[in-house]
Amino acid sequence: MTAQMNVTDAPQVRIDRAPFARFVQDYRRRQDALSLIRQLIQMIKGVQRHRGMSMALLGGNRQFEPEFERLQQTLERRLLALQAFTLGTDLLSERERENLHTAWLTISRDWHDDSVIDNYELHCHLVEQLLAMLVSLSRPLEAPLSAPSDHANADAPTRVQVLELLHFSTRMLPGVVEQIGRIRALSSYAAAIGHCDTHHDGKLRYVIQNTQVNNEKLRHQIRRLEQVLGPEFGQLGELKRYELKLMFLLNMVEGDVLGGGPITADSNRLFQVATDIIDVYLQVVENGIVLLNQWLEQDLERWMQTGAPVRSETS
Repeated sequence: MTAQMNVTDAPQVRIDRAPFARFVQDYRRRQDALSLIRQLIQMIKGVQRHRGMSMALLGGNRQFEPEFERLQQTLERRLLALQAFTLGTDLLSERERENLHTAWLTISRDWHDDSVIDNYELHCHLVEQLLAMLVSLSRPLEAPLSAPSDHANADAPTRVQVLELLHFSTRMLPGVVEQIGRIRALSSYAAAIGHCDTHHDGKLRYVIQNTQVNNEKLRHQIRRLEQVLGPEFGQLGELKRYELKLMFLLNMVEGDVLGGGPITADSNRLFQVATDIIDVYLQVVENGIVLLNQWLEQDLERWMQTGAPVRSETS
């Protein structure tokens, strides 16, 4: 009887589930955004490669044909998967999905009949769309997942670290890669046809100039990240090593492609040198997204330990 009285007289316990529902919803949105960012990076890489190969093919270099057909099929699958992944979410709007689909159809269907200028511009437009989506998806990730706790882990990334890595991985480095991708496409085409007309000469010079300016900014940002992140993002050393290869590529294009005379440079060689650089740069982008995802998982664990109370007493 006494035990029953004690149970009856005990304070009522209420479980407040709302903070957990809000946290899990935000966590899942961030997970999905990071996953979509990784998919977009692969899509950008594929479209850039598609541009370079198709322009070389339009210039008469048939060696890319077998790989080009496989690449086109892979990009079709990536686009369909991306659309399925975002369906029913607000990660991409219906209009954005339609624009991607339309842009891809425009560059992939009957591309043999396109002028090389149209081919180049249409690819660039699609890449610009994808890059804009990266920026849009990264913005909600700038805010912290959970409020700072009195028991915060000293190993938790600071807001500055998150912001710097987000900017580097979703804006700065992908933008530099796109400039290199444009150089690859224009120079591979010029080498394939054996000369560089005035129009392509002007485009190449403009992109090279932009690449040189942005590379200087990149160099400063790498030093900044080394200070902010320390050894946690050690892949920055790869960028410093490959900067020499980038300078070699720019010098080779300026010396062997530009100038108005006959071009003896090998189209495949130009394509491959640029591709080696692009692949390394995009791998660093991928590693940055992986680190952001690791931080998200760590934030989840910290919140489980120090977040909202599970129970509260009511009279």
